Amino acid sequence: MRYIVTGATGHLGNTLIKKLTQEGHYVRALVLKGEAITPLLGFPHVDIIYGDVTIYESLLPLFENLNMDEEICLIHTAGIISISDRKPKLMQKVNIEGTKNILRLIASFPINHFIYISSVHAIQEPASDTIITETLTFDENSVHGAYAKTKAAATKLVIETYKKGQSTTIIHPSGIIGPFDFGKSHMTALFEAYYNGKLNARINGEYDFVDVRDVVEAIYTASLKKAQGPYLITGHRVALRELFETMRLTAGFKRKPVVFARWFVKIFLNVLESRAIKRGKTPLFTRYSLYTLTTHCRFSYEKAAHDLNYKPRPLNESILDTARWLVDQKRVYHKKTIRYILNKVKLS
Repeated sequence: MRYIVTGATGHLGNTLIKKLTQEGHYVRALVLKGEAITPLLGFPHVDIIYGDVTIYESLLPLFENLNMDEEICLIHTAGIISISDRKPKLMQKVNIEGTKNILRLIASFPINHFIYISSVHAIQEPASDTIITETLTFDENSVHGAYAKTKAAATKLVIETYKKGQSTTIIHPSGIIGPFDFGKSHMTALFEAYYNGKLNARINGEYDFVDVRDVVEAIYTASLKKAQGPYLITGHRVALRELFETMRLTAGFKRKPVVFARWFVKIFLNVLESRAIKRGKTPLFTRYSLYTLTTHCRFSYEKAAHDLNYKPRPLNESILDTARWLVDQKRVYHKKTIRYILNKVKLS
């Protein structure tokens, strides 16, 4: 099978391409011009195509000189993920207009199977703390936050194509964590800041986190089975207390982080977010991130377990592997912390 992957250098995209090439598949990887291709270096059978999902004509080279007799699976991972409500126009352009262009591409070329990477945030939050399952109904006016609204609108478009008969899988991951994030996503920035001693405070709350490698395994299985419709690919509902304690034990830190009340953090949110953006860094706390930590996050991956043999790995494994990868990438600086993490790896 031939794979076409958008968002190739992103956390999910590069981890997915690594899996596909390890399985012996050929991949055409869409990369935004000017992006570093470091995440893709060393992978065999990868053709890099420079293009922009917001410019339809730039996507046409993805299909040049392809053998149309072989099966083609297009996996659309490209998108802007943000915990901030800033730059909503860019997010809307990429997440919605970019998806429209991909769907237009599918209508113009013979795609055997299409996989769209949505988000659990695209699903309307229930009124009570009930278990959230798959749905075919999406409404951007029923979700909160700029990111959620763009993903709901885009997923609605994909559902319309699916209902018209296009073989389609829709993947709804929760908060993705794990190694191989060469960028500056929110959670990787949080891990990096903590291991370097720059994050010594937290708030209370909980969320569902899933390892990027588990999401990749689900996507790959769905591509082989041509699984139809939506799938929740989630991991573990984790309190921030547990998350930070696992990170602390991984790093060997004796001091536990200070716990701030949400009302106290909210006072300084605008200042913290503006300061982080000026420094070119991902803000660790925003109004939307605080909101998500209080929302209902009881997700069921029962459908994925049944159809895709899906099972998420333990949280401590994801955290340890992330720490080790950050050390390997020289993104952890303190020698004592590095030694402790590497010793934990040996003992695991």
